[in-house]
Amino acid sequence: MENAFSRHSQSLKSWGLAVFVAACGTVLVNLQELRLTEIKSSADLTKETVARQAIAEKNSLELWKNIPAFGYDNLLSDWVFLRFLQYFGDSEARKLGDYALSADYFDIIVEKDPWFIEGYYYLSGSSSLFAGTPDRTVDILNRGLAQMSPRQPRKGHYIWRMKAIDEHLFLGDIQASVRSYLKAAEWAGYYSDQESQDAMRRSQASAAFLVRDPRSIMAQVTAWSGLLGQSRDSTTRDRAMFELAKLGVTMRIDENGQVKFKVPPEVLEAEKEALQIQE
Repeated sequence: MENAFSRHSQSLKSWGLAVFVAACGTVLVNLQELRLTEIKSSADLTKETVARQAIAEKNSLELWKNIPAFGYDNLLSDWVFLRFLQYFGDSEARKLGDYALSADYFDIIVEKDPWFIEGYYYLSGSSSLFAGTPDRTVDILNRGLAQMSPRQPRKGHYIWRMKAIDEHLFLGDIQASVRSYLKAAEWAGYYSDQESQDAMRRSQASAAFLVRDPRSIMAQVTAWSGLLGQSRDSTTRDRAMFELAKLGVTMRIDENGQVKFKVPPEVLEAEKEALQIQE
Protein backbone atom coordinates (compact mmCIF):
# COMPACT_ATOMS: atom_id res chain seq x y z
CA MET A 1 0.00 0.00 0.00
CA GLU A 2 2.83 2.35 0.93
CA ASN A 3 4.65 1.54 -2.30
CA ALA A 4 1.51 2.19 -4.31
CA PHE A 5 1.06 5.55 -2.59
CA SER A 6 4.71 6.42 -3.24
CA ARG A 7 4.35 5.53 -6.92
CA HIS A 8 1.16 7.58 -7.14
CA SER A 9 2.86 10.61 -5.53
CA GLN A 10 5.85 10.29 -7.84
CA SER A 11 3.51 10.04 -10.82
CA LEU A 12 1.69 13.22 -9.77
CA LYS A 13 4.98 15.05 -9.31
CA SER A 14 6.22 13.91 -12.72
CA TRP A 15 2.92 14.99 -14.25
CA GLY A 16 3.21 18.35 -12.51
CA LEU A 17 6.74 18.83 -13.80
CA ALA A 18 5.61 17.97 -17.32
CA VAL A 19 2.80 20.53 -17.12
CA PHE A 20 5.18 23.11 -15.65
CA VAL A 21 7.77 22.53 -18.37
CA ALA A 22 5.06 22.68 -21.06
CA ALA A 23 3.83 25.98 -19.63
CA CYS A 24 7.39 27.30 -19.53
CA GLY A 25 7.81 26.22 -23.14
CA THR A 26 4.71 28.11 -24.20
CA VAL A 27 5.83 31.27 -22.47
CA LEU A 28 9.37 30.80 -23.78
CA VAL A 29 8.10 30.67 -27.37
CA ASN A 30 6.18 33.89 -26.80
CA LEU A 31 9.19 35.55 -25.20
CA GLN A 32 11.48 34.38 -28.01
CA GLU A 33 9.09 35.88 -30.56
CA LEU A 34 9.07 39.11 -28.57
CA ARG A 35 12.87 39.05 -28.39
CA LEU A 36 13.16 38.59 -32.16
CA THR A 37 10.90 41.59 -32.61
CA GLU A 38 13.11 43.56 -30.22
CA ILE A 39 16.26 42.61 -32.14
CA LYS A 40 14.73 43.52 -35.47
CA SER A 41 13.62 46.90 -34.16
CA SER A 42 16.67 47.68 -32.00
CA ALA A 43 18.10 49.96 -34.65
CA ASP A 44 14.99 52.15 -34.65
CA LEU A 45 13.82 51.66 -31.06
CA THR A 46 11.13 54.18 -30.16
CA LYS A 47 9.13 55.06 -27.07
CA GLU A 48 6.10 53.42 -28.66
CA THR A 49 8.02 50.18 -29.25
CA VAL A 50 9.30 50.15 -25.69
CA ALA A 51 5.79 50.78 -24.39
CA ARG A 52 4.46 47.81 -26.37
CA GLN A 53 7.28 45.63 -25.07
CA ALA A 54 6.47 46.69 -21.50
CA ILE A 55 2.81 45.74 -21.97
CA ALA A 56 3.82 42.33 -23.36
CA GLU A 57 6.22 41.76 -20.47
CA LYS A 58 3.57 42.84 -17.95
CA ASN A 59 1.22 40.22 -19.39
CA SER A 60 3.95 37.59 -19.18
CA LEU A 61 4.57 38.46 -15.54
CA GLU A 62 0.87 38.08 -14.77
CA LEU A 63 1.05 34.61 -16.28
CA TRP A 64 4.15 33.72 -14.26
CA LYS A 65 2.51 35.03 -11.11
CA ASN A 66 -0.50 32.76 -11.48
CA ILE A 67 1.02 29.69 -13.08
CA PRO A 68 1.16 26.64 -10.74
CA ALA A 69 4.78 25.69 -9.99
CA PHE A 70 4.00 22.11 -8.83
CA GLY A 71 6.69 22.33 -6.15
CA TYR A 72 9.30 23.92 -8.42
CA ASP A 73 8.97 27.38 -6.90
CA ASN A 74 12.74 27.98 -6.80
CA LEU A 75 13.04 27.19 -10.49
CA LEU A 76 10.25 29.62 -11.29
CA SER A 77 11.84 32.29 -9.10
CA ASP A 78 15.19 31.85 -10.88
CA TRP A 79 13.53 32.11 -14.27
CA VAL A 80 11.75 35.35 -13.39
CA PHE A 81 14.99 36.74 -11.94
CA LEU A 82 16.75 36.07 -15.24
CA ARG A 83 13.93 37.91 -17.01
CA PHE A 84 14.42 40.83 -14.60
CA LEU A 85 18.15 40.98 -15.35
CA GLN A 86 17.39 41.18 -19.05
CA TYR A 87 14.80 43.91 -18.45
CA PHE A 88 16.94 45.95 -16.05
CA GLY A 89 20.06 45.59 -18.17
CA ASP A 90 18.42 46.82 -21.39
CA SER A 91 19.71 50.35 -20.95
CA GLU A 92 18.51 51.63 -24.32
CA ALA A 93 14.94 50.53 -23.66
CA ARG A 94 15.00 51.87 -20.10
CA LYS A 95 16.14 55.27 -21.35
CA LEU A 96 13.14 55.43 -23.67
CA GLY A 97 10.76 53.86 -21.16
CA ASP A 98 11.06 53.38 -17.43
CA TYR A 99 11.73 50.85 -14.69
CA ALA A 100 8.09 50.53 -13.65
CA LEU A 101 7.99 46.72 -13.85
CA SER A 102 10.85 46.24 -11.39
CA ALA A 103 8.71 45.55 -8.34
CA ASP A 104 6.44 43.27 -10.39
CA TYR A 105 9.37 40.92 -10.99
CA PHE A 106 10.26 40.86 -7.30
CA ASP A 107 6.66 40.27 -6.26
CA ILE A 108 7.03 36.89 -7.96
CA ILE A 109 10.68 36.23 -7.07
CA VAL A 110 10.17 36.76 -3.34
CA GLU A 111 6.79 35.03 -3.27
CA LYS A 112 8.28 31.89 -4.82
CA ASP A 113 11.65 31.95 -3.05
CA PRO A 114 11.85 34.36 -0.08
CA TRP A 115 15.27 32.95 0.88
CA PHE A 116 16.89 33.99 -2.41
CA ILE A 117 19.21 36.49 -0.68
CA GLU A 118 21.19 37.49 -3.79
CA GLY A 119 18.03 38.61 -5.57
CA TYR A 120 17.27 41.22 -2.92
CA TYR A 121 20.47 43.11 -3.74
CA TYR A 122 18.86 44.33 -6.97
CA LEU A 123 15.57 45.35 -5.39
CA SER A 124 16.32 48.77 -3.89
CA GLY A 125 18.25 50.05 -6.88
CA SER A 126 15.59 49.04 -9.39
CA SER A 127 12.32 49.49 -7.51
CA SER A 128 13.14 52.38 -5.16
CA LEU A 129 15.88 54.38 -6.87
CA PHE A 130 14.82 54.12 -10.51
CA ALA A 131 11.17 53.05 -10.55
CA GLY A 132 10.32 55.39 -7.68
CA THR A 133 8.28 52.80 -5.78
CA PRO A 134 10.03 52.49 -2.38
CA ASP A 135 6.73 51.67 -0.71
CA ARG A 136 6.48 48.53 -2.82
CA THR A 137 10.14 47.75 -2.13
CA VAL A 138 9.59 47.86 1.63
CA ASP A 139 6.41 45.80 1.31
CA ILE A 140 8.30 43.12 -0.62
CA LEU A 141 11.12 43.16 1.92
CA ASN A 142 8.60 42.79 4.75
CA ARG A 143 7.04 39.77 3.06
CA GLY A 144 10.43 38.18 2.58
CA LEU A 145 11.51 38.87 6.16
CA ALA A 146 8.29 37.31 7.46
CA GLN A 147 9.57 33.99 6.06
CA MET A 148 12.99 34.30 7.71
CA SER A 149 14.47 33.92 11.17
CA PRO A 150 17.76 35.18 12.65
CA ARG A 151 19.56 32.02 11.52
CA GLN A 152 17.57 30.97 8.48
CA PRO A 153 18.66 31.80 5.86
CA ARG A 154 22.20 32.84 6.65
CA LYS A 155 22.91 36.56 6.18
CA GLY A 156 19.24 37.43 6.52
CA HIS A 157 20.33 40.40 8.63
CA TYR A 158 21.39 42.17 5.43
CA ILE A 159 17.74 42.26 4.35
CA TRP A 160 16.86 44.22 7.50
CA ARG A 161 19.64 46.67 6.65
CA MET A 162 18.35 47.07 3.09
CA LYS A 163 14.93 47.84 4.51
CA ALA A 164 16.40 50.42 6.89
CA ILE A 165 18.19 52.20 4.04
CA ASP A 166 15.02 52.39 1.95
CA GLU A 167 12.98 53.65 4.88
CA HIS A 168 15.57 56.36 5.54
CA LEU A 169 16.57 57.52 2.04
CA PHE A 170 13.37 57.02 0.06
CA LEU A 171 10.46 57.01 2.52
CA GLY A 172 11.85 59.38 5.14
CA ASP A 173 10.45 57.14 7.88
CA ILE A 174 13.21 57.62 10.45
CA GLN A 175 11.60 55.67 13.29
CA ALA A 176 11.00 52.65 11.06
CA SER A 177 14.56 52.91 9.76
CA VAL A 178 16.00 52.92 13.29
CA ARG A 179 13.92 49.86 14.19
CA SER A 180 15.15 48.05 11.07
CA TYR A 181 18.80 48.93 11.73
CA LEU A 182 18.49 47.63 15.29
CA LYS A 183 16.85 44.45 14.02
CA ALA A 184 19.69 44.03 11.51
CA ALA A 185 22.18 44.39 14.38
CA GLU A 186 20.24 41.90 16.50
CA TRP A 187 20.17 39.26 13.76
CA ALA A 188 23.85 39.80 12.87
CA GLY A 189 24.68 39.30 16.55
CA TYR A 190 23.62 35.66 16.30
CA TYR A 191 26.87 34.97 14.42
CA SER A 192 30.40 35.17 15.78
CA ASP A 193 32.30 35.54 12.48
CA GLN A 194 34.05 38.83 11.78
CA GLU A 195 31.81 39.84 8.87
CA SER A 196 28.65 39.46 10.94
CA GLN A 197 30.15 41.25 13.94
CA ASP A 198 31.23 44.14 11.70
CA ALA A 199 27.74 44.24 10.19
CA MET A 200 26.25 44.35 13.67
CA ARG A 201 28.41 47.33 14.67
CA ARG A 202 27.65 49.19 11.41
CA SER A 203 23.91 48.79 11.89
CA GLN A 204 24.15 49.91 15.51
CA ALA A 205 26.14 52.98 14.43
CA SER A 206 23.64 53.78 11.66
CA ALA A 207 20.78 53.64 14.14
CA ALA A 208 22.71 55.89 16.54
CA PHE A 209 23.34 58.50 13.82
CA LEU A 210 19.64 58.61 12.97
CA VAL A 211 18.56 58.85 16.61
CA ARG A 212 21.02 61.69 17.22
CA ASP A 213 20.09 63.73 14.15
CA PRO A 214 18.37 62.23 11.06
CA ARG A 215 19.57 65.20 8.95
CA SER A 216 23.23 64.64 9.82
CA ILE A 217 25.76 64.13 7.06
CA MET A 218 26.99 60.93 8.69
CA ALA A 219 23.47 59.49 8.67
CA GLN A 220 23.29 60.18 4.94
CA VAL A 221 26.80 58.86 4.36
CA THR A 222 26.04 55.58 6.11
CA ALA A 223 22.81 55.17 4.11
CA TRP A 224 24.31 55.93 0.67
CA SER A 225 27.46 53.92 1.39
CA GLY A 226 25.22 51.06 2.51
CA LEU A 227 23.31 51.24 -0.78
CA LEU A 228 26.63 51.33 -2.64
CA GLY A 229 27.87 48.28 -0.76
CA GLN A 230 24.75 46.22 -1.43
CA SER A 231 24.33 47.21 -5.10
CA ARG A 232 24.96 44.65 -7.81
CA ASP A 233 24.65 46.91 -10.87
CA SER A 234 26.69 49.83 -12.16
CA THR A 235 23.70 52.17 -12.48
CA THR A 236 22.91 52.02 -8.76
CA ARG A 237 26.59 52.20 -7.83
CA ASP A 238 27.08 55.31 -9.98
CA ARG A 239 24.10 57.04 -8.36
CA ALA A 240 25.28 56.18 -4.83
CA MET A 241 28.82 57.41 -5.60
CA PHE A 242 27.39 60.63 -7.05
CA GLU A 243 25.36 61.27 -3.90
CA LEU A 244 28.38 60.55 -1.69
CA ALA A 245 30.52 62.93 -3.74
CA LYS A 246 27.87 65.63 -3.25
CA LEU A 247 28.29 65.14 0.50
CA GLY A 248 32.04 65.73 0.14
CA VAL A 249 32.98 62.10 0.66
CA THR A 250 36.10 60.73 -1.02
CA MET A 251 36.46 57.05 -1.78
CA ARG A 252 39.36 54.70 -2.34
CA ILE A 253 39.90 50.97 -2.73
CA ASP A 254 42.17 49.42 -0.09
CA GLU A 255 44.58 46.49 -0.56
CA ASN A 256 41.75 44.04 0.21
CA GLY A 257 39.51 45.46 -2.50
CA GLN A 258 37.22 47.14 0.04
CA VAL A 259 35.81 50.62 -0.56
CA LYS A 260 36.94 53.08 2.12
CA PHE A 261 35.15 56.39 2.70
CA LYS A 262 36.55 59.62 4.08
CA VAL A 263 34.44 62.58 5.15
CA PRO A 264 36.33 65.91 5.08
CA PRO A 265 37.29 67.04 8.62
CA GLU A 266 35.75 70.47 8.06
CA VAL A 267 32.40 68.85 7.27
CA LEU A 268 32.48 66.79 10.45
CA GLU A 269 33.53 69.83 12.48
CA ALA A 270 30.68 71.90 11.06
CA GLU A 271 28.28 69.13 11.94
CA LYS A 272 29.55 68.95 15.50
CA GLU A 273 29.10 72.71 15.89
CA ALA A 274 25.56 72.47 14.51
CA LEU A 275 24.71 69.71 16.94
CA GLN A 276 26.07 71.73 19.85
CA ILE A 277 23.98 74.71 18.81
CA GLN A 278 20.86 72.53 18.65
CA GLU A 279 21.57 71.18 22.10
